[in-house]
Amino acid sequence: MTAIVTYFFDELRSFNESKWLRKLLAVFLIFKCVYWGLDYGLLFGENSAVYKNLVSLPFWQKPAFFLYWSGSIVLPRGFLIVAFLSALYILVSKRHLRFVFFIVWFCIVNINNNVYITLSAGDYLFQHLLFFSIFLSDGKEKSTPLKSGIDISFHNAGMIALRLQVCIVYFYAAYAKLLDQDWMNGTAVNGTFSAHEFSMPFLYQSNGLTGIVLGYLVIGYQLLFPLVVWMKKIKKWFLLIGVLQHLFIAFVIGLPSFGFIMIIAYAVFYAPRTKNS
Repeated sequence: MTAIVTYFFDELRSFNESKWLRKLLAVFLIFKCVYWGLDYGLLFGENSAVYKNLVSLPFWQKPAFFLYWSGSIVLPRGFLIVAFLSALYILVSKRHLRFVFFIVWFCIVNINNNVYITLSAGDYLFQHLLFFSIFLSDGKEKSTPLKSGIDISFHNAGMIALRLQVCIVYFYAAYAKLLDQDWMNGTAVNGTFSAHEFSMPFLYQSNGLTGIVLGYLVIGYQLLFPLVVWMKKIKKWFLLIGVLQHLFIAFVIGLPSFGFIMIIAYAVFYAPRTKNS
C-alpha cells in the first residue's frame, strides 16, 4: 500500500514522455484540422455526405453532440479554428495545458460525432488520448504542497491510463482477429491488398500464404505488446517494429490517420531525451 501511495505522490512519472505526447498530439491535430478544412463542404456543408438522425438524448450526452444537433454549416468552422489555434498554443506554451486539452477534447468529440461515417479506430484512439492528456502536468512548481500533490497524482494516474489504453487496444484487436476466420486464413490481409483504393500496385496480386504469414505476425505482435512493452531492455526495439508496421499501414495500405496516431501513442512508453529533458 505504501509503495502505491509513493508511486502516485512522490514525483512526476515519465514527464519526458508526456511532453512528447502532447506535442505529437498537437501536430496530429493540425493535420486533422487541415484535412477537415479541405473537405469542409463534403463533411460539414449544406450537401454534406453525413446522414443525421436527430434522436432524443440524455442531458449528459447532449454536450458531445452540440455540433451534430446544431445543423449549422458555419459553426463547424469555428470548432476547427479553435482546435487549430489550440494545437499551435500547445506547441509553443507550457501554461494552462490541462484547460487547453479539455477544450481540444471537447472540440474533437463534437467534430467526430458530426463526421462519424468517416472515422477509423485511430480517430477514436485520438479522442481518448486527448481526454487522458487533460490529467498530465505542465511541470510547473505549485504554490502549496497540497496543490503539488494533486498535480503529481493526476499526472501519474493519467500516464497509467494512457499506457493501459494502448495495451487494451492491442489486446482486443488481437482477440478479435483470433475469432475472425478471415484473419486466420489470410483473407483479411489479401483482401485489403487487392483493394486498389487502399493498397499499392505491387500488392494487388498477393497470394494466400502472404496473407496468412502477415496476419499471424500482426496478431503475434498485438498479443505480445501488453507484456513486452514493459521490458526496458527490449522495449525500444519492440516499439520500432510497431512503428514500421504502422508506417506500412499509413503509406502502403492507405490509412495515414490510423497509422500516425498509433505511432504517436508509443510516446507514452518511450520518448527520446533532449538536453532540456
